[in-house]
Amino acid sequence: MGYDMENHMLSSQVLERYYGPCAEPPAQAAYRATEQRLYRVPALRERVEDDKEDLAALESGETELLGPRPALLELGRAGNTRRSPQDIRGDQMAALRSRLAANERELRRMAAALSFIADDPYYPAIELRYLRGMREVDIAERLQCDPATVRRNRARLIKRLALRLYGVE
Repeated sequence: MGYDMENHMLSSQVLERYYGPCAEPPAQAAYRATEQRLYRVPALRERVEDDKEDLAALESGETELLGPRPALLELGRAGNTRRSPQDIRGDQMAALRSRLAANERELRRMAAALSFIADDPYYPAIELRYLRGMREVDIAERLQCDPATVRRNRARLIKRLALRLYGVE
């Protein structure tokens, strides 16, 4: 049923029924996190460009303030004085610079990780799938191989990236 008589062990299904699902193994978690980070790279690149434009507009005075102002930004520390538009603008610029720095740091990390596998003949499978959004069938056609070969080599490269990014095997 779920019991192995020879080894006197319960199967993982029986254990999960009683104790709930087990935590994901570190290697699987790193694999999924790596895929998520790869999928985010194109949007992150666009976000960095938008933030650079917004920051330049704020610094030049072309834009007074970005978007709606939260009430917390308008009130001073005591909560009863109004803050000047210049102070609010300065806070917005600081927040924008901080976000921009974090996003650029993530892009540099991903670029370094991708350069780690760039010499692999199946590297285009990673770039085409995650950075350009192509389907595996189309990638296989472009690389002139079977879709199963693309999947297998893509998984192998994701594991190498996960090792580079997270230090797990």
